[in-house]
Amino acid sequence: MMGRETMQDDLKVNALENPYAPLQDEVPPTWEAEYVGRKLVAAFVTLDRLPRVRGPREPGHHWPGHAVEWADQLAQAELGASEKRAREIEQNRTIVRPSAADIAAMDAAFDWLRELRRLDSGMALVTSLWALYTARRRSIRKLCLSRQWAPHMFYRKRAKALAHLAQWLQERAVPVS
Repeated sequence: MMGRETMQDDLKVNALENPYAPLQDEVPPTWEAEYVGRKLVAAFVTLDRLPRVRGPREPGHHWPGHAVEWADQLAQAELGASEKRAREIEQNRTIVRPSAADIAAMDAAFDWLRELRRLDSGMALVTSLWALYTARRRSIRKLCLSRQWAPHMFYRKRAKALAHLAQWLQERAVPVS
């Protein structure tokens, strides 16, 4: 029983540095603030998985790929560990495109943020940035420092926003999915 409590503590929404891990298995019978938060984070994950728009390429990588020769492998052996890891990630990167259901859920979650913006634009900003930073596994503490926000106020606004959204969804009888 102690292990389950520890696991639940790890998944709490307000941990400063602990990434917010969404649970795919547990769907509550009614809308809850924490579940709304997981859906918002999942919406930003889906947004990041969508194909990029056509246009100019990002800086770098304009040359076509080529075979790696022995001299290149020797030069790569001298690279630092972080550079080696970055190159491995770049070479092995595959992007799994979202399904139509994922995109529909993303659109619905972004509609929730529009509703929140009508109520209070500050809460909408805090909640949007929290979900975005959490989805991209960035530090919430650094976000608070860069915006000069007190972390306790940040989390209070975010909790109030998620509670409002859960109540709003409940009042409109939106099915929990």
